[in-house]
Amino acid sequence: NDVIVPPKLTPEFRKAMQLARNALKISQKQLATTLQVSPKLIVEYENGKAIPNNQFISKLEKVLKTKLPRPKK
Repeated sequence: NDVIVPPKLTPEFRKAMQLARNALKISQKQLATTLQVSPKLIVEYENGKAIPNNQFISKLEKVLKTKLPRPKK
């Protein structure tokens, strides 16, 4: 009975991502354009529906000019 629990995106990550984006006064669409991803993906990250990998989190940190908490494994 091995149950595999999918990784969760912490509320802290989602909130930190939103706060950093708002601090720079950029929309989700602008952030998506800068990162060359669809705006839907940014929405999913901020809503906790999708989980970015560490490489993408590094890109986010550079663009948002902040350190983001890493998702739990």
